[in-house]
Amino acid sequence: MKYTKWKWAAKGMAFVALFFILGTFVTMLLWNNLAAVIFSLPTLNFFQTLGLMILGRLLTGGMGPRGWGGGGHRGHWMRQRWQSMSPDQREQLMQRWGKSGWGPNRPDENQSVAG
Repeated sequence: MKYTKWKWAAKGMAFVALFFILGTFVTMLLWNNLAAVIFSLPTLNFFQTLGLMILGRLLTGGMGPRGWGGGGHRGHWMRQRWQSMSPDQREQLMQRWGKSGWGPNRPDENQSVAG
């Protein structure tokens, strides 16, 4: 059976809609069974829960894919810094990362670290 682009797009949109509906129901169930019982808050219906989720997303970073709007800048800064380093500076940085347990030079779990 030959699939065309519109069929894939329709399946993708259906998956996204199903994901949002399922996420909203899970949030509604958690709210109604935990927050309403523990804190004596009112129970929510589906549309109130959807509105609460949208409001929370808007208040905590907008509707962009990166949440807080700019999460990718840190990696770009580090990449520029790495490219401007000399090989000796890169080696020193790799050694510091290894000593603190970060990066490719970190000690294995089985090895004992003298320090």
